[in-house]
Amino acid sequence: MKKKVVVSTLMALVAGASIASAAPQTTWNQGEWQLDLGAWAPKAKADGVSSDTKWNFNGGLGYALSDKWALRYDYHGLKTKAGAFKTDGDEHEVNLLYSLGRNVALFGGWNRINNDLGKLGSETNNVAQFGVTTKFPLAKNLALYADGALGTKKTSLWDAGLSYTLNKDWDLNAGYRYVDTKLNDDHNIKYRGFLVGLSYRFGGHKAEAAPAAEPAPYTEAPAEPAHVYNDYYLDSIHFASDADQPLASEKAKMDRIVSVAKDHPDSTFKLVGNTDSDASAAYNEDLSRRRADNVAKYVTDNGVSSGRVQTDYKGETDPASTNATEQGKADNRRVDVWEHK
Repeated sequence: MKKKVVVSTLMALVAGASIASAAPQTTWNQGEWQLDLGAWAPKAKADGVSSDTKWNFNGGLGYALSDKWALRYDYHGLKTKAGAFKTDGDEHEVNLLYSLGRNVALFGGWNRINNDLGKLGSETNNVAQFGVTTKFPLAKNLALYADGALGTKKTSLWDAGLSYTLNKDWDLNAGYRYVDTKLNDDHNIKYRGFLVGLSYRFGGHKAEAAPAAEPAPYTEAPAEPAHVYNDYYLDSIHFASDADQPLASEKAKMDRIVSVAKDHPDSTFKLVGNTDSDASAAYNEDLSRRRADNVAKYVTDNGVSSGRVQTDYKGETDPASTNATEQGKADNRRVDVWEHK
């Protein structure tokens, strides 16, 4: 009966899902935190006999050391109800993670698994582990996530599920988790069960807005925006779909930015990253940041002081054209360049 309730809960969370973001994360913004709160209902099995399921607290906290590295702590309760036996343990994980890109991250660390069987005894395993985390978009607010690891003390673990992005800071997650670890010299103990949770991200580096007012949204065939206070529109650098490096054809535009910067040594420049509406709002925000950062790197690598270059990013929120056509999407995949005099 309880299994039916859990399955129903999972299906209800998935129904109506519509952007691609998943927990655990595979990409980060430096200085960003992620708080995870939830519950899971494990059943324990050892030597052919099983306990009954019981809901346990699940929680975790992660911090992005850079855009590639992150550190996470996770807690999982391992309490189960009496069947042939019951357990009263817990699990503590500390992992260092490294992003390989949009869909994959590696992690390694320490896992303390307390297998407490009450009167039947207990065994605490201090496990060194290494694993992989993946996430893949399924639809406009929905993604599939999975991670797995192998460790000492005959330990293996994995979990997989679905993540629904509520907005750029909140994810709702539902999945299934499995842990297999040493109990004694002859037997392992296995914990498995459904889980649900909520993830919240906060902090992280975001460029401060320039003191001048932002330009009005672009039209489908924009003319150069009029003078807004002391900001002047200079050019737009365009990108291929899901790419953070400019199109090869845009090199002349970037060289022109460098030339203008050298001709106007008292000016500063603002680079504003944008995307089309494909993928999730959270992913597009990160993609627009990377686009602005890469254009800024080209400019500074070619002799313009980094103190004269400011980056900002708007994800999919400031389209230059319609996202209903391929040409419109191409117009929106851009970094707008503004000269501040």
